[in-house]
Amino acid sequence: MSAGARPRAPWPASLTVAIATMASTFALSSMVVAGMWLATVAASLATVTAAVVVTRLLTRSRGIPTAIGALVAVELLVLFFARGQDDGRHVLPTPGALRDLGVVMRDGIDYAATTVAPAEMVPSLLSLICAGVMGLFLVAEHIAVSWRAAASAGLVLMLPWLPAAIFQQRVPLVWLLVALAAWLLTLGLARRGDTRQPPSTVSGAVAATTATLAVSLMVVPSALGGNGWGVIPRIDAPSSLATTTRLNLDLDLRTSLTTNSTAPALVYTAEGPRPDVLRLYSYADFDGVGWDYGTPEPSDLAPTDGVLWPVDVPAPSEDIATYEIEAVDSAESNLALPSVPRSVDVDGDWGYSAATDEVVSPQDSTLGLRYTVTADTGYLTPERLLASPVDAAADAAVGSQYLELPGALDAVRVTELAQGLTADATSRFAQAIALQDYLRDPAEFDYDTSVSPSSGDTVSTFLDDRVGYCVQFATTMVMMARTLDIPARMAIGFLPGSEGEGDTYIVQGGDAHAWPELWFPEVGWVRFEPTPAVQTGSAPVYAEQAQDPETGGQSDPAALPTTAPAERPERPDTPAEPSVAGESVTDEGTPWWWFAVAAVALAAVVAAIVLASRRRRSLAPVILPPAEQAWETLRASLTSEAQWSPALTPSESVEHVRDVLSRKGVRLSSDADQALVRLSHAVADHRYAPAGTSATVAQLQGWSDAVTREASQATATAGAAGR
Repeated sequence: MSAGARPRAPWPASLTVAIATMASTFALSSMVVAGMWLATVAASLATVTAAVVVTRLLTRSRGIPTAIGALVAVELLVLFFARGQDDGRHVLPTPGALRDLGVVMRDGIDYAATTVAPAEMVPSLLSLICAGVMGLFLVAEHIAVSWRAAASAGLVLMLPWLPAAIFQQRVPLVWLLVALAAWLLTLGLARRGDTRQPPSTVSGAVAATTATLAVSLMVVPSALGGNGWGVIPRIDAPSSLATTTRLNLDLDLRTSLTTNSTAPALVYTAEGPRPDVLRLYSYADFDGVGWDYGTPEPSDLAPTDGVLWPVDVPAPSEDIATYEIEAVDSAESNLALPSVPRSVDVDGDWGYSAATDEVVSPQDSTLGLRYTVTADTGYLTPERLLASPVDAAADAAVGSQYLELPGALDAVRVTELAQGLTADATSRFAQAIALQDYLRDPAEFDYDTSVSPSSGDTVSTFLDDRVGYCVQFATTMVMMARTLDIPARMAIGFLPGSEGEGDTYIVQGGDAHAWPELWFPEVGWVRFEPTPAVQTGSAPVYAEQAQDPETGGQSDPAALPTTAPAERPERPDTPAEPSVAGESVTDEGTPWWWFAVAAVALAAVVAAIVLASRRRRSLAPVILPPAEQAWETLRASLTSEAQWSPALTPSESVEHVRDVLSRKGVRLSSDADQALVRLSHAVADHRYAPAGTSATVAQLQGWSDAVTREASQATATAGAAGR
């Protein structure tokens, strides 16, 4: 080799980059259903890698191998996915073939944007995945091999892992380690045979290596199941993804289910049977699209002594359970409690609302709170529910709001459907079981968190589309029950979670759930489960027993429906897409480790959208809404130590201000503290609630001024006393 000739590129590094690329595709393993379609992805990547390596053996050019690899990638995409109008296969990347390929990839983008994870594989989505995998390899390989900048290439290879760090998704640790090991091997191979000054400085390489390792460390908590996530600084993700906030039906709940958040909300131990659910809030008012929560008045709250239940409870059953609960990352104004008679041992300003069956605090938050609950888990039985009397006076006493139907609802349609489903039922319990079973039937409805309200009558939309998540299922059952003159309401909280270390159970953000509760005189509010088992598991025990005479739970068989209604609305069929390259794209029984190659294209799209949106936001003039303006005015008026970080949620900001003032010997009066809490709630509603905040500009400014005035005076007084 002459003195001025460029050394031959270290082609073995191309192989290690390919290994790292394949391993990095497992970063989003929770987003796509595994299948043999991954053989297509692996074969595509192997073909492009071979083309690049062979070209590097024939030329010393930096750009030609990458260009050849790109041409091979386009040819593979055209060959596998582009189809003409007659469904004929294209062989060469002609303009017409590229146009047809573009149509398929646009369909893949639409499918990825509207399908809930884990998505079933279809050809259009597979085209995006193959393109993303091959593109990631070509970019990383060009940086690492052509320019011998393997440290910077590591940042490219880590891109697929970033969504796991941002959205707190579970990723396989073994594949993270494989990707890191392949990248570290690339670092060594890329420098072999080059004794000249590298194009990048040593300090730049060190910085890139450090950044890559930092990204890797950020992903480790997700690879370990989320343990330790709280010690990592919050990333400036969209505010709707915050994990510590008030649970909201139309935004936070849907986001938790969509992202399948692994952030722990509650941790508890159980002596006795586990709870079916842990309820936080109940909703009565529905406008056709969303539910409105009415906070109980402080004057309506009773002490939390004794058994807490809206009706008198007879002698307890034999199934008594005790729960020690800690709200590790759940900042709520209500305690999470089982939906059965229970007693509560809790410190702080908490009171019981018999009207809503909630334990509420006007001042305190559950964040970090520990409390003990003793629950009668055997209280609800088929016998007790069948014995509940039909009592119009008792129904009226519970509240007329639980029978109201919104004007936007197609009441005639819903009434006819409910009456048809319960035509053979001879008791309220039987009616409830009939409604529940209809909605849980997988032949009738699909569970999918990607849907969102699209009209003024979401119940009719749900009955037309037959697709929804827990909010749609629960809302529909509540409305159908009300048309049958059964008082009903919506409840939200958490499913019981999963086993943790030792004897603990962990309730995560992804366990957020909504369900209907129906009123039974002399029994109380009773939970039913219309959401399919794909999210919830089995229906409540008393509902399961009621349908199985062998359990002994069916006290009055004639009281339950024995036949389905004669007619049910027809469910439209969904055509399936054809398979790709001679294989079925939904094969089952495939190895789990093929699962997440689909992540690369999705990661690239997410990253591009987030970066573009942030750039647009940074260039746009900032005009704060009234709630944010009052919030920022209050923040600016406080001392620098008391000013909260923008990364904190409104509830966390309130605790920060209280803590700082307390350390200075300052305690806000009850009026000022209540103004601070109300302002924080208004800001949270503005950010997260579909309808925003109902507070007026005058109220917002008044709350801000009240806190500012008292905090300033109290701080000045404390400072003078200190001097």
